[in-house]
Amino acid sequence: MHRRDFLSTVGGAAVAAAIGRPASAAGAAESFCFCVAADPHCNDAPAKGMEGLGTGADRLMRVFDRIGALPAADRPDFLIIAGDLHLKGFLPLLPRFPLPVHVTAGNHESSVEDRKALRAAFPQDFVRDGKPADYYSFVHKGVRFVSACTAGLGGEHIGTFTSENIQPRGQCEWLEGELSAPEARTVLFTHIPTERDGADREMHLGRNDSRWFNDLVRRTQPAAIFFGHLHQPTATYRLGSTDVWQVRSCCWNFNSAPVGFLHVRVGPAGLAVREILA
Repeated sequence: MHRRDFLSTVGGAAVAAAIGRPASAAGAAESFCFCVAADPHCNDAPAKGMEGLGTGADRLMRVFDRIGALPAADRPDFLIIAGDLHLKGFLPLLPRFPLPVHVTAGNHESSVEDRKALRAAFPQDFVRDGKPADYYSFVHKGVRFVSACTAGLGGEHIGTFTSENIQPRGQCEWLEGELSAPEARTVLFTHIPTERDGADREMHLGRNDSRWFNDLVRRTQPAAIFFGHLHQPTATYRLGSTDVWQVRSCCWNFNSAPVGFLHVRVGPAGLAVREILA
């Protein structure tokens, strides 16, 4: 259902879970691992009480150190970063990354200049139909990964899929197509989370966007969704049959909660997710 049509019809400890529906034999994905981090805030100075972890840039590199220390069988093929990169501190780190990285724009990457810089830094990702775009998808070993853009103009903490600053127009129609693609499993990642009950709530998608998105997810049933933005201990819940992960920041979290990231193993039975505190 098109978003406009839908809107016209409606007024610290480790976390581990096995998620996703078994793939059919014809569409079974090859086993592999990936990791998900959120909100590295690479420009940030050392946080009070966590000075030993260094700057935001230092903490992101600490994630790579922890990944490098994993057993060979657990090493990820790539790292997803769910927004709020802080490009001034993030972009100089790119040559130091020891594995591929896929990112999505956060509300701290909402300016026209930042969007252009992201496209230039990741030209293989931020493209749609051969042209630059703020959202994208790719297929890795039989799994479709979808990066949606929920950050509009001006660094707002309320998310949207339809800001005039999100280019090109038509993200909602594109997203409906991506989540209906033929791959056995689809994983979506973006920055600002939906509100699971479709209510107005700060730091989430606006009410109409949440309601439209929640309906789309219930109909298309992606294997998993990963959000950032909240700077809270990682939490998970179900939206229909889809497991949703609100990922803690790898830089800082409210109430001095530990920083960390997620490790995800894709296998015949689904996705197994565990949290690694950094």
